[in-house]
Amino acid sequence: MSTINELVAALYPALARGDRDTIARLVAPDFQGTLTEGLPMGGVHHGREAMTENGWWAFGRAFKVRAEPAQWLSCPDGRLLVIGRYVGSARTSGVPIDAAFVHLWSADADQLTSVWQLTDSALFVNALERTGDDHH
Repeated sequence: MSTINELVAALYPALARGDRDTIARLVAPDFQGTLTEGLPMGGVHHGREAMTENGWWAFGRAFKVRAEPAQWLSCPDGRLLVIGRYVGSARTSGVPIDAAFVHLWSADADQLTSVWQLTDSALFVNALERTGDDHH
């Protein structure tokens, strides 16, 4: 049995290195991910495979960013609120990205069951639409 903090703390680096096996161990098969509306991969992703392929991997194909958690706040209902920043760039344009995020995680005794994510969708979309020379 793992705590939600341990599960989330293991997931961030697994996502950063694209570690499918660790992600499969940490994330429940019926996981539900809700990503910020307005992002190309935004909306609700039902199931671990949908979240991995259409959520996290789609995000990684478009952006070379890392999640840098700064605050971990335990909620009275057992969920975990993580506040931090995405730091990196858009892959096609090279435009730098530094955007705040909020992740609200849920878990059962052994795996993460959901995440709700909020970030600045306009910043990400604008970074995709600009050319590499626009950010100088």
